[in-house]
Formats: sequence, C-alpha cells, structure tokens
Amino acid sequence: MDTIKNVIDNAAKGQDFYLLLGDFLDEFYRADEPIQRAMISAKPAVSLPGMLPYAAAAVHKLANDFNLAVPSWVFEKHCYSEKPFFGCNAKGNLRLLFMYQSPTEFKHRNLFVDANVLTRV
Repeated sequence: MDTIKNVIDNAAKGQDFYLLLGDFLDEFYRADEPIQRAMISAKPAVSLPGMLPYAAAAVHKLANDFNLAVPSWVFEKHCYSEKPFFGCNAKGNLRLLFMYQSPTEFKHRNLFVDANVLTRV
C-alpha cells in the first residue's frame, strides 16, 4: 500500500513528485475505504515547500470526495503555500480560468489548478 507520506518522503529523495502522486492516486481510486483512510492519514515527516501544500490539498479533496475524515495534519501551517502557485505555469487568461475552476481545497492553500487536477485516465 502506498501512502501520501511515502510520496513526500520519496520526492524528498529526488523522485518526481507528480509521477509519485499519480501512482498514489491510481492506487487510492482502486482501494476500498479502510485502505483509503490509511493511505491519507499518516502525516508526512518531511516538509517540502510547494509539494507538501499540493499533497495536503490533494488529500483534503480526496477525503471530501470519498466521505473520509480529513486528516488534521492537512491544516498545519506548513501545508499552505505563501505564494500563489499556478499549475502548468499558467499565464494570462489561463490563470483566471484556474482561479475560477480550482477546487476549494486547493484555493484554500493558494494553489490554482484545473478542476480535474486529481482525475486519472
């Protein structure tokens, strides 16, 4: 079982955060509820600027979408971005679109992404 803690720990060791997150999401969507809860509950030990707020937003949204308890660690100060982040290095009107479409759990952390940021194909 993969966990969000493993995603952050492995990203801190130099692995690609977005690939790790994608693999995590694939496993999360296939898992049953007890496994899903376990996958998001463990607090990452490493605080990676940029990546930890993104991971916290993803966990917050997944918990809300799947009616799971939102882990308390996602509300800690280091799980928020001080500077605005725009997915895809968005510029101009795309920034406006992301500001409008971004899920609340991401906006809450100053992260602006596409509405389907956690969608897998």
